[in-house]
Amino acid sequence: MKKFDALKMVTDEQKFSELVFDMVWECKTTERLTELLREELPEKELQTLKSIAQSGYPLSFDRKQ
Repeated sequence: MKKFDALKMVTDEQKFSELVFDMVWECKTTERLTELLREELPEKELQTLKSIAQSGYPLSFDRKQ
């Protein structure tokens, strides 16, 4: 799964906005942001996301494509 796909799974507008803002702030350019979003999510990070979703964080694995 790409990081872009993981970001799309955030269901809360406020959390989504905060994540996007932080990524833009960190990346500084559209090119670097695009590179970041195209990166594959390592299996360990995917497992972490699943754990976070189970703890109540607004992530929807149902919308995974």
